[in-house]
Amino acid sequence: MASTPGGTPTLGRRLAAIHDAITAAGFGLGAVCLAIIVCSFCFEVVARYFLSAPTEWASPVVSYALIAMIFLAVPELTRRAAHISINILLDGLSPEAGAQLTRVIRLVACIACAFAAWFTADTTLGQFEQGIWTSPPFALPKWVVSIFVPYGLLSSAIYFLRQVLGETPAGQIEGAQP
Repeated sequence: MASTPGGTPTLGRRLAAIHDAITAAGFGLGAVCLAIIVCSFCFEVVARYFLSAPTEWASPVVSYALIAMIFLAVPELTRRAAHISINILLDGLSPEAGAQLTRVIRLVACIACAFAAWFTADTTLGQFEQGIWTSPPFALPKWVVSIFVPYGLLSSAIYFLRQVLGETPAGQIEGAQP
């Protein structure tokens, strides 16, 4: 960890540690969302096929939890560079050229994620301001569901930027190609 001459971590390192802690908490919440999805589906199957009493709430709960789960997990996958990547071109390059191309790809990914975060945040804010709700029977303010999308995209953009600036993705050996 980088530190000042007195041994105190730099502001950048502290912000990175806070970002990592928020990401870890989000990933944990994503796991809770997965458990909610599994339990809801299991309950729905039992209620529908064994009790002849299908639920109205299971499908919306699963939909909402799926959105949250995905966008709470995406930043952790980006932090670890565990997202899907096609390395055909990178595998054919020298390590130096591959590293440079990887930085360019991560910069483009950072810009794309930041733009998408801005766009989805604007849409989510519009949902909040206009008071738009999801469909019944389990209606919620739509922004409550949508807020996870800009969070996940912005956090991923920050991780891509950190990687462009030289941070090695968590779990990756320094110098190894992603």
